[in-house]
Amino acid sequence: MDMIEIRIPKEIKNYREKLFFGLTLRQCICAGAALLICVPLYIFGNKILLQEAVSWAVILIAAPLMFAGFFRYNDMQFEQFAVEFFFHYFTPQKRVYSYEPIFMEFRNAYLAEELAAEIAEKHGNSAVKKFLRKAGLKNGKC
Repeated sequence: MDMIEIRIPKEIKNYREKLFFGLTLRQCICAGAALLICVPLYIFGNKILLQEAVSWAVILIAAPLMFAGFFRYNDMQFEQFAVEFFFHYFTPQKRVYSYEPIFMEFRNAYLAEELAAEIAEKHGNSAVKKFLRKAGLKNGKC
């Protein structure tokens, strides 16, 4: 007696419920819409236009519908991807350059200590303590 094998995805986000012929509901709707539009167009369009023109019209209508149903990129559906693609390539990007090396914290602490020493020479110890409190240092140490 053979056991029925059930496929369980490792990641729950990757699970898609299959509805009809192994297709998801979204894929069924898009494929059905493509068939409902393109089959009558091909059958009745031959009476109005040349067969080559009708074939191209069917392709140009069916391709985006099927693409919308079957396309997934980084867990985004086609319309989400299209919006992100548009904003990334066709709108101005706001890029902020911010770089602070790791040693800047030590450098700033060193400069604060030097400044505290200068203040101590001029104004005395109470001014130094006040300055160190504002700088976030305690007794001249990091």
